[in-house]
Amino acid sequence: MIRQILIEENIGETRAAVAENGRIVELHLDRWSELRQRAVEGELYRGRVRRVEPALNAAFVDLGLGEEGFMPFGKAGRPKGLHEGAAIGVRVSREAFADKGPTLNLVEVPAGDAPECLEPAPILAQRLAQIFSGADVVWADETDYDLEEAFELAMDPVAPIPGGGSLCIEQTRAMVTIDVDAEGRKGTGSPLQLAQALNLSAAKEAARQIRLRGLGGIAAIDFVHMRGQPERKAVEQALRQAFRKDRAKVDVAPLSQFCVGELARQRRGRTLAEIQLDDTGAPSVETCALAAIRRLESEAKAQRSRKLILQVPAEVHAWLEADTIGWNAALAERIGARFTLALKDEFRREECGVKS
Repeated sequence: MIRQILIEENIGETRAAVAENGRIVELHLDRWSELRQRAVEGELYRGRVRRVEPALNAAFVDLGLGEEGFMPFGKAGRPKGLHEGAAIGVRVSREAFADKGPTLNLVEVPAGDAPECLEPAPILAQRLAQIFSGADVVWADETDYDLEEAFELAMDPVAPIPGGGSLCIEQTRAMVTIDVDAEGRKGTGSPLQLAQALNLSAAKEAARQIRLRGLGGIAAIDFVHMRGQPERKAVEQALRQAFRKDRAKVDVAPLSQFCVGELARQRRGRTLAEIQLDDTGAPSVETCALAAIRRLESEAKAQRSRKLILQVPAEVHAWLEADTIGWNAALAERIGARFTLALKDEFRREECGVKS
């Protein structure tokens, strides 16, 4: 298998993708605004126990940043000497997502008082290189992959199935639902053969989309109906096989008589949507602001001697004016101090324009 890690260093965020045999299967994102604001998987902290919950067989730990961490005691039970107020060493095994704080494991660390990070996580490219040892790490713009398009498509609730048809992907608080739609698919053979061919392709693409978007928890896939048990079993096996290279733990249940496949995928952190969208499901102000900066930088590279004006709507203008991440100076280092901001009230949040 040929595996590549694609890296794109933008103003305000680092974007990365994992490609296997020519297809992108994972997308990752680190934002400047979250640097040292969130606990990252693998980091080592000296934390302070805020409370012990005997009913949960766990403790909640203050890390000095972000949400309190959750440290389960496991079968051995509460460690000797662990009490509220105690300073303990913990390593992050799962990052925070939704309303859940990071999950922690107890480890030995030097004595100390204040909560602090003792071993920060390496940068995104290094973390992925450690996870996928042996993969080639390359700059995305030196390949044929388009990460801008990949991230946009990963936010689309409809994903095409190779060979025709589509998946409609919906995420709710309780679960992820995926509907397999045959519209647009062509082929020869009996209706049963066509349904099975579609479902086999859908199973592989559903697994890729779940991994790509960072989805976790319970998922239900509504396949096109097939009467035969052998056909349903073949689709179930295809779904299992499609998750074989996924580093998250995935349990796949047999297809029901109604051709609904159920699975449970381990949550490893936030989904792409949780990072990029606001509570209404629309691109957040920060997401739109960073996209506007990328547009400005692209135009500046195409028009190397011109002064440029970035036009953005009010919310985005306010975010950029505040400049809490230092984007202005960082962009000036790349293209020179030849750009200004302009307010465009009639623009929607996602709109921006660059003029000279």
